[in-house]
Amino acid sequence: MFTEEQFQAALARPRLRQPLPEYVGANRGERVRVIPEDELTAMTSRWFADFERKLAFCGKKMGEDLSWLMVWAKKYWWSWQARDMSLNHELYADDLRYKDPTTFGRTMVGLDEFVRYNFAYFAAIPDWRYDPLPDQVYVDFTPGGELRLVVRYLGSGHWEGPLKVHPFDDSAPALVGNGTFVQCAAVDRYHFNADGLMYEGETLFDVFEATQSVGLLPGPASWQFRTLLRGAGLATAAGTTLRRVIRLGRP
Repeated sequence: MFTEEQFQAALARPRLRQPLPEYVGANRGERVRVIPEDELTAMTSRWFADFERKLAFCGKKMGEDLSWLMVWAKKYWWSWQARDMSLNHELYADDLRYKDPTTFGRTMVGLDEFVRYNFAYFAAIPDWRYDPLPDQVYVDFTPGGELRLVVRYLGSGHWEGPLKVHPFDDSAPALVGNGTFVQCAAVDRYHFNADGLMYEGETLFDVFEATQSVGLLPGPASWQFRTLLRGAGLATAAGTTLRRVIRLGRP
C-alpha cells in the first residue's frame, strides 16, 4: 500500500549528479539558467500543495470528490522518481495507449511498451528527474464526465548514454549523449477512465530545445544551422521535383 511517507522520502532524495552547471550548455538563442536541485524539490513540493487546493476547488464547484487524483499524482510521480513500477496496476489501464516524439507518430499500446519507453530515458540519463511546474497544470472534464489532465514540467539530468527511440529495444536506433547536463520542459496529457486509471496519454516537447541543449543541433545563429536548413530546403525541393517527374511519366 502506497503511503505518504514513501512520497516524502522520494521528494527528499537527491538524484542529480553534482556539481551542476550554472547555465544549460545549450546552442540556444539566449543563456538559460539551470534550476538547482534544491529549488526543483521546493518547486515540486509547492506544485503538489497547489494541486491539492486546485482539486478541492474544482471538486467543490462540481460536487465531486477529486481527492483520488491527488493520490494518483503522488503515486505517479513517486514511481518515476523511485524507479518503482510495482503500483502500475493502480495507475494505468492494461491497454494504455501513449505517444511521444520518440515514437515517430506511432502509438504505444500496453504497459510493457510504456515502461520500456520510459526506462530508455533512465538508461541514457541515469540521474533523470521530473519536476512539475507550479501554476502549469490544467484539469478538464468532458460532458460525459471523463477527467483529463495536462501538466507542464521539467526533465533534468546528465545525458550520458545512448537514448533509444522506438521500439526502445536492442534493435532500436539511438541518440548518443556526451554527458551534457540537460534541463528541458515538456507537456503531458492524461485521460482517465471511470476507474481512475490513465487509459491514454501523450508527451510533447520541443525537439529543437532538446537537441540544441546537448549540442546535437547547432545554435540558430551559427553557419552550421543555416547550412542544415538550406540543405533541408534543397532536399525538399528535390523530392518535390522527383515526385512531379514520376507523376508526369505515368501512363
